[in-house]
Amino acid sequence: MTSSALTAALHRIDAVFGGMTAPAGGCLYCYGAEELALLAVPRAPLGDDLVRQFFHEVPDHFDDHPAVVRRLLPEFFAYVADGRFSGMGYGPAGLGRVRWQEWPAEQAEAIEAFLDVWWRETLADPAPVYGVGAVWELCVGIHRSLAPVHDVWAAAPRGGTEDRHLGGWVADRIDDLLQDDTCVMPWYADLDDVLFPELQAWLVEHAVPRLAGHPEPLLARKVALLALPPEERWVAYSELVASAG
Repeated sequence: MTSSALTAALHRIDAVFGGMTAPAGGCLYCYGAEELALLAVPRAPLGDDLVRQFFHEVPDHFDDHPAVVRRLLPEFFAYVADGRFSGMGYGPAGLGRVRWQEWPAEQAEAIEAFLDVWWRETLADPAPVYGVGAVWELCVGIHRSLAPVHDVWAAAPRGGTEDRHLGGWVADRIDDLLQDDTCVMPWYADLDDVLFPELQAWLVEHAVPRLAGHPEPLLARKVALLALPPEERWVAYSELVASAG
């Protein structure tokens, strides 16, 4: 059931973007003319499958990609908030490729508000419908930044559900992080050279103290090794594992 805060964020999205249209032109190899024509009809329902496909489509498949994304937002965010999106994290999000932060203030602020509420509620939920990793990936890809997502994690009270999610997320990814494998990042964000080192540094600063009581006793110490250069990191890792016997 959608919370009152998320419902309010959806109403704001609908108030700002509802009724917008986009040119009906696009790739007729991938879509039928009747499907593209729906983009030019205000509030015409697209349905879950089509809105998902449009939202993740490459920009050159539409005559005006930013307009298509704006047209999709009320239906796509309602689809996501309702827990019906089975393909979370499987492909690039169109919203991450349109510089939406430069849109008019009321539009950018409505998007920011929805993402913020959705992420906070995901972290606070002991068993979020999509899983923290999938929501993290989509939010980071849309923001093209770690800060709006990780600032929420850093500000959460110690020892709560947010820390349990952080521990699970780190445990799943620590081997890749230690190997400097950028597969942990949204593969479509094109910012790995910036965001990946920032992620490692953030984990050293914020995750290490939060993981002190994790069931895996070496996890926090493994994360601390991310502060070392790779050649020193693996020597220290070998010594850590050997000492744990």
